[in-house]
Amino acid sequence: MRRKFLHMMRDVRLLSRLRRRHFLWPAAIGVGLAAGYNAVLPLLISTTDVRPTVEHMLDAWSGGKSRIAGNPEISFWPEPTLTLRSATIETADGSSRKLAHIGSITATFSLLSAIDGTPALRDVRLVEPVVTLERRTDGTLNWRRPHWLATPDVRAADRDTPFGDVTVENGRLQVIDLVTNQTREFSGISGTIAWPSYSKELSARLSGSLGGQMVAWTLECNEPLSLLTGRDTALKTSLTSAALNLSFEGNGNLSSAPAAAGRLQVSTASLQALSAWYQGKGARALPDSGFNLSANVTSGKASLKLDDLHVTLGGANATGILDVSTSLDNTRRLEGTLAFDRIDLNGLQPFIDPLVPDEVTQQLSDAFARGWRADVRLSAQEALVGPLRLEDLAAGIIIDHGRASIDVADSTYANGRLSGRLEASEKGLAGGGKLELVLKNADLSAALAGLGFTGPVPTGRGNVNFDLTTEHPFWAAQAAEASGRIRLSLANGNLSGFDASTFANLVRAGEFFSLTQASDGNFAFQTADIEASFGEGSARLNRAIFAGEAGNLSVNGVIPYRSGSLALAGTYIDTLNAGQRLRFFVGGSWPNAVISPLSVLGEPN
Repeated sequence: MRRKFLHMMRDVRLLSRLRRRHFLWPAAIGVGLAAGYNAVLPLLISTTDVRPTVEHMLDAWSGGKSRIAGNPEISFWPEPTLTLRSATIETADGSSRKLAHIGSITATFSLLSAIDGTPALRDVRLVEPVVTLERRTDGTLNWRRPHWLATPDVRAADRDTPFGDVTVENGRLQVIDLVTNQTREFSGISGTIAWPSYSKELSARLSGSLGGQMVAWTLECNEPLSLLTGRDTALKTSLTSAALNLSFEGNGNLSSAPAAAGRLQVSTASLQALSAWYQGKGARALPDSGFNLSANVTSGKASLKLDDLHVTLGGANATGILDVSTSLDNTRRLEGTLAFDRIDLNGLQPFIDPLVPDEVTQQLSDAFARGWRADVRLSAQEALVGPLRLEDLAAGIIIDHGRASIDVADSTYANGRLSGRLEASEKGLAGGGKLELVLKNADLSAALAGLGFTGPVPTGRGNVNFDLTTEHPFWAAQAAEASGRIRLSLANGNLSGFDASTFANLVRAGEFFSLTQASDGNFAFQTADIEASFGEGSARLNRAIFAGEAGNLSVNGVIPYRSGSLALAGTYIDTLNAGQRLRFFVGGSWPNAVISPLSVLGEPN
């Protein structure tokens, strides 16, 4: 037994020695091959031709003239890698203006192509590239069109150097517009552009900082060469940031007159934040509300159509269609229809209030009014305008030759039909304008109550005609300086809070009294006709005639509404008392008027 155990241990030791020898030999061979690989390959690959080869590739890609200052660095482990430092791309028109500068370029390459002196680069990495895109005053760009974009044959272009996968690290894009004298800068750009060859699909995913916010941009295109050479192709792109989200999916091209057809979606959580991001400062003239838009977009050389349009602004939702076009005289025209479920113009008060002191907004409004023509039809199930609540609204916005107006073709208010027109001055809404309203067969008590009138007011159904002209914004306090005219005509109504019999007795008594002493009752009338004009801080009541079975009441005079006082002369014909004519004077303030019988004031000498 002991002898058998010793034989077994000897066999195990022998097997172990054989295994170590089998492992050491392959390892030694591998190390030798690796050493030979790194020693021989640099002798086979010449770095002399690498720099001009890569410069030629950059020239072909960019359409400019490339220059690499640093010496090429080649490593072969774990895979063949080429590094070039300090590459500059300049214009090829002889001006030698810098288009781009790249801190370093790193790429893997094929050994066989490198031995031939023309390394085919793959997985290119651009570290700290700085690209300048400039639009000159004549509208041209500082970048020339590279030859591969001018090649109509995709297969011929595909034989040129492919792009492969390009990774960008800490890049910067400067956009200079000499036409508008504006400069934008995108910094910290990182991401990848996957484009194996000109005929293959392109996929780009980049992110960077713009205006202090991180922005992510993606693009997927089946035929990128067709897109860049001005031919339609399918694409999908999106831009995402804290202030703005935008996406498009459909067909498009990047010709001299770019065109697109597909679904567009735009949204922002705050228009104020979006404006502050775009302008670099807060814009008080925009509401702090969200905005969403989605539509089927079709754009041409001088037209843009938004079909199946869905818009949300604040609490208002709308659907419809819009057409934007540019005529031969460079006038832009906007047409279409929008159907709202609810319009709350009062919710836009933060937008309207600062319009006057905001010089930028005034300039934009003037430029829009003078450079655009618009004819947009609106409808709404409900519209809130100040104290007015309109239903079944049908209106239109018209802009023509610097003049803008809002026409209310029809709406329901106070159980009547309301129509009207708001015409802005040539200075825009901030400069006032004209307002015309016509209310027919309406409940006047509801209408006047909605406008905040208190005290004795006429009730019943009737018509109202209202005209107003002002040189100040309609929503501003200076609108009290407006001038205009108002006329009311009613039939078979009541003058609430006015007891005609008590009033007549108090006048006959010949003592001063308050109108509230004759407020316990109503005065029924068959017809009522009221007309007044106003301007320069006061209203002139030209006539107010109420004709009823118990008597006829007529009043005229002046109402200085700056002070809220009254200065009216009136007559009451008491038909129940042989047609006695009672004359009086109305002073004090509304609705606490003081009545002075004419007999108390005395007859003039």
